[in-house]
Amino acid sequence: MRLRYRSAMRTHTGLVRKLNEDSGLVRDDVALWLVADGMGGHSHGDWASQTLVGHLAEVDLSGPVSERGPAIVAAMNAGNAAIVDAATKAGSQMGTTAVLIHLEGPELLCLWVGDSRAYRFRRGGLQQISRDHSVVQELIDRGLLDPSEAETHPMAHVLSRAVGTEAELKIEAIHDQAMPGDQYLLCSDGLTKVVPEETIARLLRLPSPNAVADRLVAETLAHGAPDNVTVIVISVEEVTELMRIDE
Repeated sequence: MRLRYRSAMRTHTGLVRKLNEDSGLVRDDVALWLVADGMGGHSHGDWASQTLVGHLAEVDLSGPVSERGPAIVAAMNAGNAAIVDAATKAGSQMGTTAVLIHLEGPELLCLWVGDSRAYRFRRGGLQQISRDHSVVQELIDRGLLDPSEAETHPMAHVLSRAVGTEAELKIEAIHDQAMPGDQYLLCSDGLTKVVPEETIARLLRLPSPNAVADRLVAETLAHGAPDNVTVIVISVEEVTELMRIDE
């Protein structure tokens, strides 16, 4: 079974912030997609997310399949080192979240740091496949906080991990098997803080990644968009004989 992927990315400053500190990367040619949500203010978050994206934009994925995951991790570590070094020299903290997907046939690798999220939409069901690296998520995991109280908790926006905040980057990873008809969503928390998952699932039923991405951002703006928002929608399709003739 041969698979092909279509994707669409949209990013918006939102209706409150003056600067968009989000960055995204779409490399359809090597099936690599990334969303990064910078933090630090005064252009530092903007620079941090762009720096990480720059390292992933240059990673060489032409080698054997077994070397691609390590190459991606090495690029993330290099981006982390660059941000840590810049923050040390500037005497201020800066950093960025990161969530990425790489596909090789049906084999999917998802890596993340922070609270930008990855979702899988399959057969009408939406599942978050990443797990937030945040203080409130750790409290929930330990049974000290009810999930319904997470958004109103005073530490709701505090991350427990980010790229560029520590010399040793702690990356979480999962492997998945993609299927024809799947859609994957990468997004910054500018989407998930204001748009309910039921609405996200409904919009992922739209016929194309471009339509989904447009509507997700529009829905965020309709909810006031207090933060930057970035979304990447990835559609997984089986290559049929008819498609090969058309191509």
